[in-house]
Amino acid sequence: MKNINRNSLAFFRNYFQIPYSRKLSWALIEETANGATEIRLGVVFSQTPHLYIDVAMRRFFTETTLYNGAFSRKVYPARRKALRDAFLYTAENGLTLQTPKFFIDDIYFSALYSPELLRQRLY
Repeated sequence: MKNINRNSLAFFRNYFQIPYSRKLSWALIEETANGATEIRLGVVFSQTPHLYIDVAMRRFFTETTLYNGAFSRKVYPARRKALRDAFLYTAENGLTLQTPKFFIDDIYFSALYSPELLRQRLY
């Protein structure tokens, strides 16, 4: 496949066909369901911070609270720092998430068709 840098906001802009007038930034999503909390990586629209892309699920979501708080999603803009083999995302409230550098590539590399895809083994 083409050598695409999927670890960039430009990739998400192109993949989701987001106009250049919409500023993007990294975000951490705190998702709580029935008392269990998970931290997820997202890409947030800076002008509308309640709207974001869940990186792993490859779709848009909004910040929300449902069922009297039994389910909630909170969005926190985050800064990304490159480490040797990982990226560290940190929000202003201290929330952090570390992902391997190949995390986004693993999710998206087979999401677009290419003739080389037919010769690869997908796990």
